[in-house]
Amino acid sequence: MSIDMMNPGVKKALRITKKITFFFLKALGIFILLLLVFIGANLTKIDRTPYKEMPYYRTTMERIKALKNTPAPVVSNQTDSIKAGWGKADFTPNHPVHLAGYGDRYGNSVGLQDSLRARAFVFDNGNRKVAMVTIDLLIVPPTILAVIHQQLSTIGFAKENVYFSATHSHNSVGHWGSRVVGRLLAGSYEQSVVDNIARAVIRAIKQADQTKEYAQLGYVKINAKDLLYNRLVREKGIVDPWLRLLKIKKQSGKVATLFTFAAHSTCFASERKPISGDYPNRVIQLLEKSPQIDFAAFFAGAMGSHAPIDVPGGNDYEQLENISTKMSALVLDKIDSVSTKANKQLFMRSLKIDLRAPQVKISEDWRLRPWLFYALYGDYPAYITALRLGDLVFVGTPCDFSGELVPQFDAVSQRKGVETIITSFNGGYVGYITYDKWYNVNEPETRHMNWFGPYNGAYFTEVIQKVIETM
Repeated sequence: MSIDMMNPGVKKALRITKKITFFFLKALGIFILLLLVFIGANLTKIDRTPYKEMPYYRTTMERIKALKNTPAPVVSNQTDSIKAGWGKADFTPNHPVHLAGYGDRYGNSVGLQDSLRARAFVFDNGNRKVAMVTIDLLIVPPTILAVIHQQLSTIGFAKENVYFSATHSHNSVGHWGSRVVGRLLAGSYEQSVVDNIARAVIRAIKQADQTKEYAQLGYVKINAKDLLYNRLVREKGIVDPWLRLLKIKKQSGKVATLFTFAAHSTCFASERKPISGDYPNRVIQLLEKSPQIDFAAFFAGAMGSHAPIDVPGGNDYEQLENISTKMSALVLDKIDSVSTKANKQLFMRSLKIDLRAPQVKISEDWRLRPWLFYALYGDYPAYITALRLGDLVFVGTPCDFSGELVPQFDAVSQRKGVETIITSFNGGYVGYITYDKWYNVNEPETRHMNWFGPYNGAYFTEVIQKVIETM
């Protein structure tokens, strides 16, 4: 039937449909054209200029020179003990929340596996007082750090003397990201959540400060190579196998431990997402149930390339219990034999580190332009923090720092007569810092989360080595 023979009402409907289809296709074509223009205007080639030829490198090296010209404090009486205290405060939400490692992708949490806390140590040698804080969070977000810094003076601390890390649980509370990327990672921004976590940190530091006693320090490295693997490149890469453990023994006989490990806190990886501090919290529960340890805290180690062991055929809870039971057993088997001694060496440094313009890759050779990254993520300063505590040097990094890079600090540490402990998530976040030879590997750590590469493995390693030299 021709259109002329149709009912007038049908003909009118067909004409309207054709017009709508025409305008829809036209609008779609314009949208696709604009999208292609936008993408074309905001893509550019990866900048592979060697990092030592870049202005950001020269600026950071000048800051390190200034740091070297500031001598480390001399402690005259090494026979006297440092004072140490510890404390914790709860910030567990009482309702379903978006989880920091999954954000808007999975919706709200389902159930509660364990409580979330801020844990703190305070060390005081009579000349200076330093706090070490770890929070049951994915990272220490800049939004929360800013609120904490505003409140530190109310309890007698300066931001320059507080060392931060996190447990890196992907199942901890989100709602702290204020930009697009932060909201995708951690869900919608809620100021009440940010303030609640900041208050918990302040309470934990205050409690630690109020419980100081003379104490002695001890340290041990425990080989836990069977508890993790290199998730980035599997057997082609290396692992940082060490469970690093600081023992603190008060004059009263009470014992605490601060321990680090390089495996991501990702035992809960299935669809069901309870609020949890993951394996670090479970290990702490097991340690504090023992008569040997009164208090424990976990600081994320060099987690940029490592994951916890799997249980073949097991579920999330079996993996959690497996790694937690084995790790706590390793600690409890060693803790009594770790000798302690008096030491008053205590000071902290902070180095602002400049970076290459952001290069968020969409392929091996192409990236987004920097302005788009800053618009989506924000522009936050990055620092390397370093704390000398007795014969230990803790180095805090603003990233997921790869355990593959850690062995490179052994030589400078031995030369300086110290043990170096690398931790991640010190309050800034610049993505993943991985071994440079894996920069082109098509994995999330190197393709999507290596935001300021290439050559950041070598750059960060050099900077950290030079910072250790000043300690």
